Amino acid sequence: MTEKELILTSVLKCRRVDLYAEHKEFSGLQSEMILDIESRRKEHEPLQYILQTTEFMGLDFFVDERVLIPRPETELLVEAVEKVLAQNSGKVFRILDIGTGSGNIAVSLAKRNPGHEFFAIDCSPNALAVAAINAAKHDVLRQIRFLHADIFSHQDFCETKKFDIIISNPPYIKTHDIDSLSLEVQKEPRIALDGGADGLCFYRQIAKTSLELLSDDGILCLEIGQGQELQVQDILLKCGQLAAQECLKDYLNIQRIMIAKRK
Repeated sequence: MTEKELILTSVLKCRRVDLYAEHKEFSGLQSEMILDIESRRKEHEPLQYILQTTEFMGLDFFVDERVLIPRPETELLVEAVEKVLAQNSGKVFRILDIGTGSGNIAVSLAKRNPGHEFFAIDCSPNALAVAAINAAKHDVLRQIRFLHADIFSHQDFCETKKFDIIISNPPYIKTHDIDSLSLEVQKEPRIALDGGADGLCFYRQIAKTSLELLSDDGILCLEIGQGQELQVQDILLKCGQLAAQECLKDYLNIQRIMIAKRK
């Protein structure tokens, strides 16, 4: 839908087709709501934050300024994990989502692939609160264990059993590039954008963490930034026990999803 259609369907509580099927009259309150939305948009506030909703993997997710807004290309990350699950039908996987944010990855996987064990961590209690809202919204709250954890501090959250799949869409924007991003993107949590001086600090730590938490022959699935393919491959190679297997392109033909396996 166009932005105008999203606004109108949200305010009028109707379907897109209803906008064109019959003439719509706005109440005074609805007119005020539309004016308020338009005013906030002029200040570059993301529409998803204003409407407090976005779509991901065909599901509606609650979002606000506490979390990064899920992007369409991240759906490829979910699909990559689902391919692994489909190839191992009958096996119960332990899956860890690092930096869960709104919970879009873990919740989508749990909703579409019940029966597996899901863990989702984030260093932000505010983000975890949003993720729990989304898990409850889609009836998977009991399937996912949400944990407040920082991968940069030593913290044992795997309970001796290791994970079969580790998945992450970490911050990967270079610190000095953030101020040059669109004003809308700059409204999103900086902690969910800032990947350090070279944009790669989280990949180094995730690779190190994966050596401790990933089972033998376990799979690591990562979303990466544009132009980071070779650098992330090198990070994995230097770990000695992680081998990049393939890199999937997104809808703009950009290398976006890195899949690696523990040797």
